[in-house]
Amino acid sequence: MLIRNILEESVQKFGEVKAVKWLNRKEVLEKSYSEMMKNVISTRKGLLAEGFEGKHIALIGTSSVEWIESYLGIITGCATAVPLDAALPCEELIDLINRSDSEALFLSPKHRPYLEAFLANCSKLQKVWMLQKEVEDLPSGVYSINELRDMGKSAAEDASCPDAEAIATIIFTSGTTGKSKGVMLTQNNLASNVEAVKISAEPGTAMLSVLPIHHAFCLVMDWLKGFSQGATICINDSLLHMVRNMSIFKPDIMLMVPMMIETIYKRLAAADPEIPKAGLAEKVFGGKLQTIFTGGAHLDPYYIDRFAEYGVQILEGYGMSECSPVISNNTPENHKPGSIGRPLENVEIRFENGEILVKGSSVMKGYYQMPDETAETLKDGWLHTGDKGYMDEDGYLFINGRVKNLIILSNGENVSPEEIENKLALNPLVGEVIVTGEDNGLTARIYPEQAVVEAKALDTEAIQTQLQAFLDEYNRNQPTYRRITGLVVRKNPFIRNTTKKIRRQDVLIDEPLE
Repeated sequence: MLIRNILEESVQKFGEVKAVKWLNRKEVLEKSYSEMMKNVISTRKGLLAEGFEGKHIALIGTSSVEWIESYLGIITGCATAVPLDAALPCEELIDLINRSDSEALFLSPKHRPYLEAFLANCSKLQKVWMLQKEVEDLPSGVYSINELRDMGKSAAEDASCPDAEAIATIIFTSGTTGKSKGVMLTQNNLASNVEAVKISAEPGTAMLSVLPIHHAFCLVMDWLKGFSQGATICINDSLLHMVRNMSIFKPDIMLMVPMMIETIYKRLAAADPEIPKAGLAEKVFGGKLQTIFTGGAHLDPYYIDRFAEYGVQILEGYGMSECSPVISNNTPENHKPGSIGRPLENVEIRFENGEILVKGSSVMKGYYQMPDETAETLKDGWLHTGDKGYMDEDGYLFINGRVKNLIILSNGENVSPEEIENKLALNPLVGEVIVTGEDNGLTARIYPEQAVVEAKALDTEAIQTQLQAFLDEYNRNQPTYRRITGLVVRKNPFIRNTTKKIRRQDVLIDEPLE
């Protein structure tokens, strides 16, 4: 199975269904499957005519219809798409363009100030296409997307179908614990993951896409899975506008990371208790939201229960870029709170010293030009996830920590910080928390929830006192090795990557409250 096959089948089935909706200032624009596919094909044919068959092509930009059409134009031909994190600084983007051996680039208008640096420092870069229809005063080698599409429209030859084992995309990991790695995913990796995720939706089902588009979870589960079922993908133009856009697009389904869910719940919890929950849900969610799929980090079952009170079902799943990305998921028909669902039918799971190992058709080919890291992660066909977990008697998978995040104390006790962090995070005054191993003990580094601080008019001393009292209470029920012996109240939020995961290697970067 190829992504090209999936898209062509969708156009046949859902040709006049709206594939994409987006905001242009205050106007909602839309495009059908047939209209979108015309641009995908013209992009694909244009790339072939320009001689980029078999080449790596980078994309830098936030979610837009031009971005996704370009991405699909690349991967449905015989080229490899390299989506990059648009939030990275210029020097890091240069590094990734070079490390990925990208020879062409699709660039958003917002990143035009980086053009000169890209052209000067990316020696393999031959052409750049701006993701806008008309552009003036472009330097040599830079063109508008319409110029590429026009070339494709006039070209007689279309790209042949890629091989199932050809590299469709290289997705760089977020680098929460070290240097980012380029995950090589084949056509079959992506297509088999789309097919294996058993989530059904009626044609025209509205899905509001709020995750970064360069990320595997968004690309595969929002866009590719959504397209396979004739869904209408609505583009969220900014996280700051997410709640507003929910009321505009009225989504039926959304994909979120836990931090987004926690943020929305704080808004719900802060509302006037006299407002009926059904009315509040319509105001916040748009009135049609039924299901939120989440993954990327642990979500406390507390939030699943709370959202159910507002008529919204939260279903947790598990995955990683190296697995295209979904490994397991809860579905509306089969789910268990606290679990990350049952493994997909194309996935085998086993455990080695508590670590989850995965094998199957969605597992990556390896890391681009990183043979040592590939060998360390892929052993005899089994992907070592780095996550600790177990499977219950009903076949549901549970995660209880990260292998690499384990804190090993001098007495030999191993402590998983995530388990403790999930408990501490339930305190309303705790906005963000990371537990670190320091001075042969455990230190809780906490960024206070600012809404609570402001509502209660808490000063620095009061924050410190209340948090310490909370930790003292927590410690009373814990074995000695799991007790929090240190507290650092942060002045600033933790540094996060674009998928909103805290970068653990940077947790010490801050100044404590004075």
